[in-house]
Amino acid sequence: MSTIERALEKQRLLAENRRRLEQQQSEQQAEQQTSLRAAADPVAEDQQAQLQLQAVTSTKPTATSPAPKDQPESHFNAAPSERTEQQVNIDIQRLEAMGMVSPTESFTKIKEEYRYIKRPLLNNAFGVGASTLDQPNLVMVSSSFPGEGKTFTTINLAISMAMEEDRQVLLVDADVIKPSICDRLGIAEYPGLMDYLTGKVEVTDIILNTNIPNLKLITAGRRHHHSNEMIASEKMKRFMEELSVRYPDRIVIFDTSPLLGASETNVLAQMTGQAVVVVEEKKTSHAQLQHALSLLNPNIAIGLVLNKSNGQRDNYGYYYANA
Repeated sequence: MSTIERALEKQRLLAENRRRLEQQQSEQQAEQQTSLRAAADPVAEDQQAQLQLQAVTSTKPTATSPAPKDQPESHFNAAPSERTEQQVNIDIQRLEAMGMVSPTESFTKIKEEYRYIKRPLLNNAFGVGASTLDQPNLVMVSSSFPGEGKTFTTINLAISMAMEEDRQVLLVDADVIKPSICDRLGIAEYPGLMDYLTGKVEVTDIILNTNIPNLKLITAGRRHHHSNEMIASEKMKRFMEELSVRYPDRIVIFDTSPLLGASETNVLAQMTGQAVVVVEEKKTSHAQLQHALSLLNPNIAIGLVLNKSNGQRDNYGYYYANA
């Protein structure tokens, strides 16, 4: 055998030895992985069984006990990941039947009226007036007393503004005493503002998508006996600042409690750049309105929406408070 042949044979033997060694190592690793899986499976199965048991016992309502008819189910027990993935579906036909603004192409008188009402608010938030206001894209909607149409106005404003081509709208139910946004929209109650302020959820858990383009929603959340202190907290102030500056193209509309008799609204009024006060004609006296307006921050832009109670339910007008 020549020297070259001996060298080639030696390389062949070395290659075979390497292949056998690699095969043995591969077989040993496979055996170790099999052993580890066998040891972990009982624990994993036990954990999975516990998780399934928790899901069955904590989820409400269950398949065998559906929510009462005409009452949207509550989502307070849903996991945060489940809430953020879920889209809130607002019944558009229901809005139209209630005489409210809807994101359709059909012409209605109320759509035209809210186009007029929203324009000065948008100009104050993003136009030349924005530089003269602090957090001008935060707008609170209130009234002197309950029943003057503030929630109706808030929802209509939010939907009308969402129909703008280049604006994002966040509708917040900040009437933590008697929230009604969910009921008016016909949707389930979700964890919201008060749950965030009490540390039960994060911000990302309470901002809900809707089926109306450009419109997101935050509900009031669970009732709390220290709601005034929660609204006046530093956490709430940071939250408002975050809403104002994080998305410069977003306008945030707050439905708040009536100004007279609800201290929470007076506190919130110090954190917004604009206020809309709904006035029902022939119900609120001039003195009562002046008292309500005196509770607002004098440095914000204040507008009045007149709800005319002369039989024309959808007849509104917008006026500057200092006009």
